[in-house]
Amino acid sequence: MRVVSRLGCETAKVALVLVLLALIVPLVFVAGAAKEKVTVTATNKVTVDLDADVTVFEGNVRITYGDVELMAERAEVKERRIATLTGNVKLIQPDVVLIGEVFTAYINEKRVIAEGGVVLTKEETRAGEGPGSLSERETDTVTVMCDKMELSTKTRGFKAEGNVQVARGSSFAEADQATYVESEKVVVLSGNVAAEGKNGENIKCGKLIFRTDRDYMEAETEVVFEFDIDEDGDDSPD
Repeated sequence: MRVVSRLGCETAKVALVLVLLALIVPLVFVAGAAKEKVTVTATNKVTVDLDADVTVFEGNVRITYGDVELMAERAEVKERRIATLTGNVKLIQPDVVLIGEVFTAYINEKRVIAEGGVVLTKEETRAGEGPGSLSERETDTVTVMCDKMELSTKTRGFKAEGNVQVARGSSFAEADQATYVESEKVVVLSGNVAAEGKNGENIKCGKLIFRTDRDYMEAETEVVFEFDIDEDGDDSPD
């Protein structure tokens, strides 16, 4: 009976240890989760309002986190999560530059909303290019202009609205709004779409797929396609 009792006690102890481990291990992983460091520098002044949890940076402000770099003349950071930037605002990521009048950066959500005279330029590797350094691969500059853009700094996708214009080489398109998916290398434009191909083709439609890695467009919904031809000279004898 004593043996059985000891076995029962040992089993209970093992079970208790397993339960404690099941509770502790997840907490350890949570506590040990990697945190991303955000660095902010300014040359003129920094004002800290501890009650409102707002910090204002002035003069050549630079905010960096991950592969993102934000620059402005002034930045107001609330709760160390949301930054409002004004004055010569610029965002830089590898192969991407975004400028505008006002940025709202949701740092923990990895997204930025740019407003006012928004211009995004992107160096895009041409489709079919093999591996190698960027200097060895052929690239094209894609330019997107609009009134407002929401950019995901994690996925590199964006939503643009208001007087949207997209250009790649001699191909050009404009619309009311557009979305871009980095993994597909496709800008989808909608609303009063008008486009021009590199050979002078003019397209009007409700929706246009514009590839950023090669000369390719796909028009849908009430498509009007126009192009010019040279008339043959009349060489027939009288």
